Amino acid sequence: MRPVEDGGGVLTSSHTLDILSDLIAFDSVSSRSNLPIIGYIADYLSRHDVESRLIPNAGGDKASLLATIGPSHRPGLALSAHTDVVPVEGQNWSSAPFTATIREGKLFGRGSSDMKGFLAVVLAAVPAFVRCATGRPVHLCFSYDEELGCAGAPDLVAATAALRVPPALCLVGEPTSLKVGRAHKGKFANRLVVTGKGGHSALPHLAANAVTAAARLACGLEAIGAELTSATNDAFDPPFTTVHVGSLHGGGALNFVPDLAVLEYEVRTIPGVDVAAIKARIAALVDEVRADLKAQASVADIRVEPISDYPGLDTPADLVAAARLSRLLGSNEGPVTLAYGTEAGLYFEAGIPTLVCGPGNIDRAHKPDEWVGLDELASADALMLKLAEALGDNPTDPLF
Repeated sequence: MRPVEDGGGVLTSSHTLDILSDLIAFDSVSSRSNLPIIGYIADYLSRHDVESRLIPNAGGDKASLLATIGPSHRPGLALSAHTDVVPVEGQNWSSAPFTATIREGKLFGRGSSDMKGFLAVVLAAVPAFVRCATGRPVHLCFSYDEELGCAGAPDLVAATAALRVPPALCLVGEPTSLKVGRAHKGKFANRLVVTGKGGHSALPHLAANAVTAAARLACGLEAIGAELTSATNDAFDPPFTTVHVGSLHGGGALNFVPDLAVLEYEVRTIPGVDVAAIKARIAALVDEVRADLKAQASVADIRVEPISDYPGLDTPADLVAAARLSRLLGSNEGPVTLAYGTEAGLYFEAGIPTLVCGPGNIDRAHKPDEWVGLDELASADALMLKLAEALGDNPTDPLF
């Protein structure tokens, strides 16, 4: 592979940059089909004699990809990435967002940090995996709709967990500045559509005010959130479960009793809390407000529309593979906790030990002029080669 210098003496594989440029060129925003980018990946793997299988969604317009390199009868390593990105509309980019642009040691483009940079590094390392992964396999797990609350991952995770021998470790390559992440909060979010009964504001007793009902829901959610702060975990910031009302819209004229209001909320849970109990409390709140609203007008209702729901990650800090992965990165730093959610929680919930580590930084994700450093890609390239060697018959530095 021809190396490329980033201006500071750090060398990045030109193969990685070529692949990343190709990946960024796919407008794989979650609202669109990801089949073009998945087809590109499948074709690339095929050229290296790696078979892959697609796991389509119900509509057939999207698919995850699962491939195995090496002996499938032994426990190995899973490398997980998502292929979708967030939209660019309304953002002021300095260069075309779906064209990889290099300047001052940085590669700009939508998805460069989140997380096509990691995906490119993995694909560039496929020849090394084919050559070296003889003692243990590597499984490539690429999903869709991660940006829609990890909506596309469950089928892929289930297929990975059902492999002949499940992976001994899953590495999710979300941007962590190549620090090893071991834990993050879970999250569920819903939209509450409150339907009341409209009427003149001079006769409110003949109507059912949807905005007032939504306000009761917002205050009730805040009260639940306040109670949840009593259970803490100092590994996180903030160290407790949070309940957040992100939007509340309703009404249009002061002299009209509003018949519609929409509220959106999210709950981010620390590991160990009873998520089912929290959901039950919120459901009871919704039932109570709905009943009062219906008492005013039988046509009134509250509809619950799920937005996202994924579990947290709580890999033990003393997992042997975490320390060994840090060592492969040339670091003695212990694993960290993350402020954002990933598909890692799904793998962890499926019984697969899971860590999060990838090039780029979450602070750059979803923003205009998203970028990943060439030095970060070079370090990730080096890590992939070390992982490939660690999957050999007699690794000098075993991962497991």
